[in-house]
Amino acid sequence: MSDVWPIPFVQLYAVAILLVAFLFYVYLTYHYRRWSRLGVPQAEPTPPFGSLSDVVMGRIPLVDIIQSLYHKFDGHRYFGIYEGREPLLVIRDSELVHTIMVKDFRSFVDRNASKESFKHDKLFDHLVHLRGEQWKAIRAKLSPTFSAAKLKFMLGDINVCTTRLIDNLNNQMMSNNGIVDVSEASAQFTTDTIGRCAFGLDCNTLSNPDSEFRRTGQAIFAPRLRSTLLNLIRLFGFGRLLDVFRIRGMPSNIYDFFDNLLETTMEQHKHGKNSRNDFIALLVKLKEEEKLKENEKKLFTDDILAANTFVFFVAGFETTASTISYCLYELAMNPEIQVKLREKIKQTLDANDGKLGYDTLKDLKYLDMVINETFRLHPPVPVLNRVCTQKYTFSDSNITLNVGEKIIIPIYSIHHDPKYYSDPEIFDPERFSEENMSSIPHGTFLPFGDGPRICIGLRFAMMEAKTGLAEILSKFEISPCKETQSPIKTKPRSILLTPNESIRLSFKSIDQ
Repeated sequence: MSDVWPIPFVQLYAVAILLVAFLFYVYLTYHYRRWSRLGVPQAEPTPPFGSLSDVVMGRIPLVDIIQSLYHKFDGHRYFGIYEGREPLLVIRDSELVHTIMVKDFRSFVDRNASKESFKHDKLFDHLVHLRGEQWKAIRAKLSPTFSAAKLKFMLGDINVCTTRLIDNLNNQMMSNNGIVDVSEASAQFTTDTIGRCAFGLDCNTLSNPDSEFRRTGQAIFAPRLRSTLLNLIRLFGFGRLLDVFRIRGMPSNIYDFFDNLLETTMEQHKHGKNSRNDFIALLVKLKEEEKLKENEKKLFTDDILAANTFVFFVAGFETTASTISYCLYELAMNPEIQVKLREKIKQTLDANDGKLGYDTLKDLKYLDMVINETFRLHPPVPVLNRVCTQKYTFSDSNITLNVGEKIIIPIYSIHHDPKYYSDPEIFDPERFSEENMSSIPHGTFLPFGDGPRICIGLRFAMMEAKTGLAEILSKFEISPCKETQSPIKTKPRSILLTPNESIRLSFKSIDQ
């Protein structure tokens, strides 16, 4: 008997393996005809990664893949792709973009985030990821953080950080023969700024690049094998396993940092050690108000407070730092625009005793134009996403999205479309003059998103960027150097438009 049984057992075992493999293949590819069945052109998927194999493997940035497909499907209002096994609809038509983000927002309230696979990740429940009525209620409560009165108050802190930024740039010039790493200097500046303005803390990053705040900021965006593996689990539709095993996405020290940051700053406010009217003061006030409401569901749990502290810190430094460094790069590559902008800044400073006040910043119209053109060429968030929250049929078509299906808004590709912007690769601030702004179609300029989910901190970001850039350009001439990467390449695994290498430029002091 021992000589007979092993053969059929091995065969049975082989059949079982093949059956499991076949069923897994069917599971992965079940949705792969979703778009073609509806008559929507699609990028042909390949299991297991769908249309985004190069993105998942870290070979090509998502923004480059979307840009290539955007051109491939020129003339279509939308096209389909697959992220793993999941169908996504990419919207090319600007009118449809505006409809989705503004006019029919109620059908696309949520962002592309799976609550199920983040249940035990306490830094998940922030404004970017929150859904439905919970998002709406918390957004309304946090909006006063960026009122005009509070922005005026914040400007004093920004000016302190700007002074330190200029010292930092001078020190880099002296030690590196005039070469400055503007990516790192900008990140240090915005880290210090968000620390002072939102949390009332002196991060001291510009003086100490190894400060805990800067190390934490770098750690959040650092590529990690752990994050890659977790994203693959979600990609294949097994995100609930992360809940079962209570697996979180980042190292423990990042969670500890924001727990301690929130606890320390809130205690300072409660005991009168910090009387500032900042973001943390608002959180303290909101939490105290909730204690008086005995029978109502609490909006501001400890996890939601920590998560929004996290997102304010991250969004407050990374995207604005990117904008400042890209803007300096474009000005270095376009010296005639740099000269014109510097003269406009000088005229404004001379008319205001050399000071940049809150109202004075509004007079820097040409700087607004330069920053907007930087946003167009280098949008910090190159791709937006939305989730269908109620069944939706596109007008003039038979295409219907079901609840839970996802769409992509290709901001970078729209910003670079010659249909909307002539010579789109040319840096031309005149596109955003007062005369030309009115002719820019809805849905074609989206650096902060649009509609009710537009970035809550956009006015703060503009104030911070304008102040930093005005001070830099009034004191330095900037030009490319042998270490300047041109064209700039995007970091493959980043969800933001992050340069693959730091932007380095040559600085020369202007005689005051």
